[in-house]
Amino acid sequence: MAASDPTKTSEESKSEPQQREVKTELITAVNSSAGDEDVILTEDVARDSLNEQNDDDYPKMKSLEEVMQEFLEEEKFMTATDYMRRFYQIRVEQEKLRSEPEFSCDSACSHLHYARNRYRDILPYDHNRVTIQKGDENPDGYMNASFIQVPGGETKFIAAQAPLPATLDEWWKMIDEHQVYVIVILCKLVEMNKIKCERYWPAEVETSEIFGDYEITLEKEQTFEDDEYLLRVLTMRNLETDGVREIHQLHYREWPDHGCPSGEKQLLNMVEEMVALHERTSATSPILVHCSAGVGRTGTIIAVNHIRERMKAAKLDPVDLYQLVLTLRRQRASMVQTQDQFQFVHKCVATYFRQHLGIPEPEPTPVMHSQSSYSLPVRLIAPPTPTEQFSALGEDSTAHSSNSDVPSCEEANVDADLKPVPEYPDFPPSPTGPEEFETLF
Repeated sequence: MAASDPTKTSEESKSEPQQREVKTELITAVNSSAGDEDVILTEDVARDSLNEQNDDDYPKMKSLEEVMQEFLEEEKFMTATDYMRRFYQIRVEQEKLRSEPEFSCDSACSHLHYARNRYRDILPYDHNRVTIQKGDENPDGYMNASFIQVPGGETKFIAAQAPLPATLDEWWKMIDEHQVYVIVILCKLVEMNKIKCERYWPAEVETSEIFGDYEITLEKEQTFEDDEYLLRVLTMRNLETDGVREIHQLHYREWPDHGCPSGEKQLLNMVEEMVALHERTSATSPILVHCSAGVGRTGTIIAVNHIRERMKAAKLDPVDLYQLVLTLRRQRASMVQTQDQFQFVHKCVATYFRQHLGIPEPEPTPVMHSQSSYSLPVRLIAPPTPTEQFSALGEDSTAHSSNSDVPSCEEANVDADLKPVPEYPDFPPSPTGPEEFETLF
């Protein structure tokens, strides 16, 4: 009779026969289910086999291709009314944020920053606003810009309004302090006879301009085959530290003022170029994206890029663009601002998926713009002149004319029809603009 192991407790010794019985039953159960008397499984293989059987009791994750196919099938049957209903609900959810302290805009509403806000209703939230080094003229380092990062996404963004005459110097300070290497601009300097962005780079190649503490040199411009965007290579030199670094600016020039680009592929090509530049320069730094107001076209690009990242990472279950836009709007109000832009995001995502699956593109259909049928005219206040902008910083202010022409930029609005605009007796207010008003069904 073999002696018992003196290193084991009595409880452990008693449990060994029971453990052997369990192991034997485990192997027998699996061998029986195999239906082959000649198959003898080891203990580990038997356990793995039973685990696989148990896994069948749970729903399996859909494959990347299945998720894409489901999205394409749903998108194929989406009507203008479907988009309208979803986008209206987005605006309803946006309106609820106004009463939540987390989404305050106290710094942006300070009278010190009237000249720093291009549109008076397009303001960054306090909780994620971009700041620069404080100074006498800007005691809280205010910029009309927001940090954007979607949960599950890889890329950090700064979504900003286009610079004004009063903010050109601070614009480059923001780029320097936040280590921006890639800039994406989605508007023209002038659209429909309205200034939408102050030029913050030299007009001619191999020339330089001074913006505050920075000397900016335009090294070269590069065009691409589709000719809807170009690449500028800029050199930024800090005049105080003499530090120099290279900045890449992608300029998408063919985004209509009241619509969307003529095709999805051109925009997606630019997104791919943006990603490649970011990876080559500094993948950990934020990409600066701006249009005129920094919400409509800007939000569209960021939304499209997020789906692209999730697709590349094979983490697309589910594809919920409604929730994605709501997430963006919790970081900057009115991101993806119009129904047309919301629909355009769907089209871009569908194009990505068809490319991945090898499905031919469908025949183009006429674009139905929601503004033509479902929007109500909203009267706007014109943007301040450069003189008025500077005067709001402390010199004699000039009142705005209530009969001025309206701004034409489609993202020059943040639910203006839902929020009354206060009167500012001492300083000229920045202009506002309407978000398209959809009929509630």
